[in-house]
Amino acid sequence: MLFYLISLKTNLMNTIKSNKAILFFILFSISCLIVTSCEKKTKEEKSITNTKIDAQVLIEIAESNLKVVAITQKAQEREMGNSSRTVFQKVESDHIELKNKIKKIAKDNFIIIPGTLYDTTPLKSFISEANTYMYLKKTADLLLAELEYYKNIATTTQNDPLKIVAVESITNIKKNIATIEKELKLQE
Repeated sequence: MLFYLISLKTNLMNTIKSNKAILFFILFSISCLIVTSCEKKTKEEKSITNTKIDAQVLIEIAESNLKVVAITQKAQEREMGNSSRTVFQKVESDHIELKNKIKKIAKDNFIIIPGTLYDTTPLKSFISEANTYMYLKKTADLLLAELEYYKNIATTTQNDPLKIVAVESITNIKKNIATIEKELKLQE
């Protein structure tokens, strides 16, 4: 039996020695496959993380949006000229449309935004009564802050839907700021 095992070992060693090139090729091929497989996984993981949205970003956008909607709604509750009312209605409708886009992006990315960030009633109770000029000024200030925030998002995010919303919002916000500034001049 011992002789048989020694003989088998000798035959195996002779086979390995005679087929070194084939054995080396097989081991090299397996190594290449393993390395390639690991590289593909790394690339896939990177692309997933690059397009991922931080929930806090969407919540901050929703909060900012809510403030603008609340102040425009509160302003419309008081007596004012038609031109001012039209300005507030335009800003409000743009931000309600933006709210729906934010909701869709959140839903598509499995992010839950608290429902309280869509209800303006509690926030309006904290906004003090003011004249039309002050409402216009405060709305302009909120829009300027939003503009900077969306510019930052447009340059830093890798998520295409969020980038599109940010770029569209920048355009709309600039138009609304210009309209409010004209209305402020009329109020003086």
